Amino acid sequence: MKIIKKKYKWVAVLLAAAMFAGCAESGKNTNSARPAEDPETEFSFLEIADDAWSDNNVDELHAVFNLPLSGLEVEGEFGGTGGGRFLAEGGGFWFQSHVFSDRRKSWFGVRGITVGGEEIDLRVEVDPDGTAGLPEKLGAISGRNGYVAYGCDSRDGEVVAYQLYELDENFQTTRHVTAEAMGGRALDSLMGDGNGNFHATYRERNGRSHYVIFSPEGKLVFEAVPENEVSLHACAGGSVALCESKFTDAARQSSEKRFFAVDAESGKLEELSISKDETIRKKTRDVACVVAPISDRQLAWCNRDGVYVRDVTTGKTIEAYKWSRHGINPVGIQGITVMSDGGFGVLYSEGLKSYAYVLLRPTEEKESLKTVTIAVSPYNKDFYLQMVSYFNKRYPSYIVDVREDYDELTLMTQLGAGDGPVLVDTELTGFEEMENLWQPLDGFLTQSGLADELIPQAAELGKIGDVTCGIVNQFRLEAMIVPQSGPKDWDYEGFLKAEEDFDGAALCYWATEGLEDRREMFLDVLKGGADDSYYLNGDGGKAIFGTQQFERVLKLSEKARRCPPADEGRALREGKALYEREDLITVEQVIRLRRRLVANGERVLGYPTSSGARHRIVARAPLALRSTATKEEKNVAYTFMKCMLSREAIMELMNGGLSVRRDALECQLKEYESEISVRKEMGIYDPEFMPELEWDADVAFYWELINGAEVKKPFSIGLQHVFDEEFGEYLDGRIDGKTLDDHLKNRVWLYLQEQK
Repeated sequence: MKIIKKKYKWVAVLLAAAMFAGCAESGKNTNSARPAEDPETEFSFLEIADDAWSDNNVDELHAVFNLPLSGLEVEGEFGGTGGGRFLAEGGGFWFQSHVFSDRRKSWFGVRGITVGGEEIDLRVEVDPDGTAGLPEKLGAISGRNGYVAYGCDSRDGEVVAYQLYELDENFQTTRHVTAEAMGGRALDSLMGDGNGNFHATYRERNGRSHYVIFSPEGKLVFEAVPENEVSLHACAGGSVALCESKFTDAARQSSEKRFFAVDAESGKLEELSISKDETIRKKTRDVACVVAPISDRQLAWCNRDGVYVRDVTTGKTIEAYKWSRHGINPVGIQGITVMSDGGFGVLYSEGLKSYAYVLLRPTEEKESLKTVTIAVSPYNKDFYLQMVSYFNKRYPSYIVDVREDYDELTLMTQLGAGDGPVLVDTELTGFEEMENLWQPLDGFLTQSGLADELIPQAAELGKIGDVTCGIVNQFRLEAMIVPQSGPKDWDYEGFLKAEEDFDGAALCYWATEGLEDRREMFLDVLKGGADDSYYLNGDGGKAIFGTQQFERVLKLSEKARRCPPADEGRALREGKALYEREDLITVEQVIRLRRRLVANGERVLGYPTSSGARHRIVARAPLALRSTATKEEKNVAYTFMKCMLSREAIMELMNGGLSVRRDALECQLKEYESEISVRKEMGIYDPEFMPELEWDADVAFYWELINGAEVKKPFSIGLQHVFDEEFGEYLDGRIDGKTLDDHLKNRVWLYLQEQK
């Protein structure tokens, strides 16, 4: 028999997992027996903190405050010009023009939070005599508490002059000059420096950016034409730096950033040393990362993980502030600015229209808090960051820290030796095959009162055999839709026979824009899970690869090459597809599905299994607790898991999944009703998009789906790697069907032999 010889990383990982077998003499956990339930009759949980948020001092920076920042909607407002958010030495602000049909009533306002934590809401009149129009932009003055403003004079659609203003800390005009307009174009951004100059950017009609500097008297003293998009930043000693960003991918998700400043002696734009540092170039490449040049040698950047500072002279990067350790979970970062005292102002978004301003100052004396680490896969990172931020905000005396940078081999070696992270996202390690690493949790679920709160089918997701060894807090339902005339039930053989007898495509799917290759979805139907897979003949000990059974599967998969768009059931009604795949991740989708079934005369049918059609309950890999953690570490971990499964957390953070809690359904249905009421009041209600709630029927349908479902248990991590690699090469066209069959026959046989 030919064995395919390749070097696979997962082999080293599995070898590392076996390294600790036989280390019983060390007193550590071994691979020979599952650890016992904790001996305590009562589990210890942390006390929740007061509602008032206050920051801890675990990082190089700490938050003086973290306050919401919002704009203003004025009743009767006709429209507006300008408007935006900016950061300055004096605080974080939101400025906008309020324009009314009677222009005499129009005014320019600024709302914000000062560095003293004071909320301001005032009108800004740059011209006390009222002869000038409303300003259009505000900007910061680098290195001191003050602002610059800009307005323009226009004639026949062309800008003919700039009105430039310097304002004090109270937004009162201290200086006003007129500058010649550049190419008849309005300014995009404005900033002042410590010498009284005005720095600005504007665009030509062809989109090309210009960077200009006007003297305190309004004379043009410098102009450059960068090749790419630019932004202005406060820098050391009251200077201004220019950041030029060049997109490096078609999706505009990555950009190369370079930094410049005008050299005082040469009068030329010189590139700063921070531009040439490879670490900075790599770390700031994401367009969601915002930057703040501190000096020629230092740069700060901020992303959804935190605030970082790098010194290219020493080559050191400091993680100055990690959001999740402080109970903050930004949706996006709008800006960061360097303060003259070494602190930072950061503006971030909490939602589509919700923003907050956080003022960070250097921590004088760091405190040491009990910290437990959770190791997560990059795929699940955002989910756990959100949950950890929620926990850390409510339990500020303890820290659950998210790490995604574990090397798989190192992680498995540490866990095997009874060390490493306290909580583990088992996407990294595998779940059932590593059961002797995990602490049983049935006692915890009972003592915390959670055991009776969980949907039994969903609770199965965290079980190994009859023992709970992990938790998940949300799941999705996978189902199939068929027309009334379609199959009433099917096992694997019935499913394949139905495909052979059907003259059309195998399936359709909502996300399909046109005829599209969906063989991966077809092959996944038969993959099932570790407990029931057509490929393993249902007993886990014998595979169908290298037989006529698999040749039949590959032949039928050709029907999934051309997959028509689902189009709300049109493909099924017109007989173009045998079934439609449906993934349900929200209660709203369940409601819409029931309406569709009634309207179209369709039925929801499960995936084929060895014993008939069943819907699938699928979730991310369970979160597990390392059994060798200390008692104090376990107390923090138990509290985190209790928080993760709490009704409050699920209702506040739920997105992209159905809740494992029984009581969440009622809450979600009430929220659905409430949203319909709001939409009706606003005159934007669309019954096609959000059908009226039929409470009893919708609840009954939801539980019918749940009760007709079974948990899809994942394959062991090694076997999953085999499937991912070989099926991936086949679907990408790198190998043909015969080669796929040969590879799977050899590799799966070898893997199953190793498990005996």
